[in-house]
Amino acid sequence: MAEMLALFFEVIRNIAVIAVVIYIITQCKPFRRSMNQSHYSRRDKYALVVVFGMLSAVGNYLNVPFQQTAMVHARLIGTIIGGLFGGPLVGIGAAVIGMIPRFFIPVSSFPVITAALVANVLIGALSGYINQRYGARNISLWLGGGIALVSEAVLKSAVLWQAGPQQVFELEKYIALPAAISTCLGVILSIYIIRGVYADEDNNKANAAKKVIDIIFNTRGIFRKNGFTREAAQQIGKIIYNTLTVDYVAVSSPEGIWVEYTQGANKKDCKNTLQLPLRVSHREIAVIYISRPGLRKFHPYEEKWLLSLAELLSLELYQMALDRQTVLLSQAELNVLKSQIRPHFIFNMLSNIKAVITTEPEKAKDLICDLSSFLRGRLHRMEDTVSLAAELEAVDTYIRLEKMRYGERLRVVKTVEPETLTQQVPYFILQILVENAIKHGIFKKKNGGTVSISAKRREDCLYLTVHDDGEGISPAVLARIRAFSQQQEMSDLTESTGIGLRNIYDRIQTLYGKRGIFSVQSTMERGTMIFISIPWGQERGL
Repeated sequence: MAEMLALFFEVIRNIAVIAVVIYIITQCKPFRRSMNQSHYSRRDKYALVVVFGMLSAVGNYLNVPFQQTAMVHARLIGTIIGGLFGGPLVGIGAAVIGMIPRFFIPVSSFPVITAALVANVLIGALSGYINQRYGARNISLWLGGGIALVSEAVLKSAVLWQAGPQQVFELEKYIALPAAISTCLGVILSIYIIRGVYADEDNNKANAAKKVIDIIFNTRGIFRKNGFTREAAQQIGKIIYNTLTVDYVAVSSPEGIWVEYTQGANKKDCKNTLQLPLRVSHREIAVIYISRPGLRKFHPYEEKWLLSLAELLSLELYQMALDRQTVLLSQAELNVLKSQIRPHFIFNMLSNIKAVITTEPEKAKDLICDLSSFLRGRLHRMEDTVSLAAELEAVDTYIRLEKMRYGERLRVVKTVEPETLTQQVPYFILQILVENAIKHGIFKKKNGGTVSISAKRREDCLYLTVHDDGEGISPAVLARIRAFSQQQEMSDLTESTGIGLRNIYDRIQTLYGKRGIFSVQSTMERGTMIFISIPWGQERGL
């Protein structure tokens, strides 16, 4: 009994050492980058193979010898944690590296050590599979403990199979429990430490996102009201400087630096200074320069969010340019341009994103990127047509943003024949129809509804259909919509009486002439179906 207690206390001591090593590993840049899979390079994987392999190797020496022919070691911890948080490559690599010192420790025979190597590789692969199955962020303490117990069972089975039950059974019945406890506690403690690091990272992302959204709200309308002037640039620069943890902010124009806030020297051309271009119609009209104290690099997620800020400021400048064209454009043309960008939609999205930042920072990050991508497509699309695949991607981005508002009230079903994906369609034709279906159909129903999108080939035509089971269109409005072919004046239409649909109808007629078909069917309380037919394999033509 005294020998067992001494063995147990030695095991606890070794676990404490492992915990310290795991904490040090969590501060390494490759491990930090592994938390964000989109910035997790193959070089980082190899680095983690070495790191966790060394941890597994050290585990051979963090052992407690028992009766000269066996030992309780901590080798499996590095293999399991490497697989759970790095994937199969890291788990298997750590297993192989961790077994190398074992061949030079004269405790067991060569066949037993070889069997242990095979078992270690299987354990690394199993842990890596769990990583791919559940994701590193979803590894719970219970799951980690279960994997540790299964791993010990696999290792002990391999050793018993190779050494023979009669030879090692007496030893294993004494060391099996301490070994299982050692591995299980070591894995659970490591997961606890790593989950704490994840929580800190999420808090950092949430704080960064909150600051960016605060800037967006505080700068709203400045460029649109004043244009790109020195005074407007000064307001924007001051808000950014006071909100972010930075020591240098400058706003430049083609004439040079207009505004500069700094606690030291000019850092405009320094390596880690972030550049945020402001563009209107692909023309760069300004650049905002931002630098952190000590010229530290911005995290990838910070760069994405700040570039999204630049996109929204560019949108302000674009809207200002549209406002100035009022006297140059007919009212109908201006309405079509402005209908492509709805400021209230943008700021409703930003308000919703801000609401989930603290609780779901990863989701908030993805939604900010979606919003930026959506606006970029709206602002810079110059071609008349795009592939159906690209159009559906824009629809998916829009639906993800709207689902944040409507949740389970909004359901979407897509039926798309693969051969249609390469066909050219008028850009944003489906996104506008889906937007109409949600806003004028689904939104008005208490329990929401379903939007169905289909694309199929029928002979020499591409058929596109958007159907919703919403409120439907009133007979009076439906009559106005069906009067498109009679060249009804667009000034007679409003957003609620079909100006968006009239825009689509006119584009189809311009691109495809009589071969383009646009029809609307609707029944009150039962929904609306919009059908479009365009020539197969033809971008335009009469």
